[in-house]
Amino acid sequence: MGANADTVKSGWDAFAQGDLDAATATTSDSAEIVVPESLPWGGTYTGPAGFKEMIGRFMSNFDSVSPAPQEFIEADGGRVLVTVKGVGTTKSGNELAGDSIWLYRVDDGKIEHAEFYGDTATAVEALA
Repeated sequence: MGANADTVKSGWDAFAQGDLDAATATTSDSAEIVVPESLPWGGTYTGPAGFKEMIGRFMSNFDSVSPAPQEFIEADGGRVLVTVKGVGTTKSGNELAGDSIWLYRVDDGKIEHAEFYGDTATAVEALA
């Protein structure tokens, strides 16, 4: 794994341990975090505080959730693709399981952009 993938992985590792400060520590102040508007936590967030806000909004929709990154694939232009398998129980009592992708852009050791891609229709249905 290269340095950019290591940067992203360190955030995921910290998130898994429940340390949001460490999870967002490698996010630049001007970073954009983009989640489809069709999700209750959807929108564009800015910087570490915005990343924490998005995570909080995401977590508030679940009684339990366990995203598990599978691969950290480093590409040209500072890009890192993370494949994620996830399972959770929504506040409405439904199970939500599936695969998703996060695409990051890292510059000088800081995340400058993060964007979520997944099956939003299935997620919205499970949240109902």
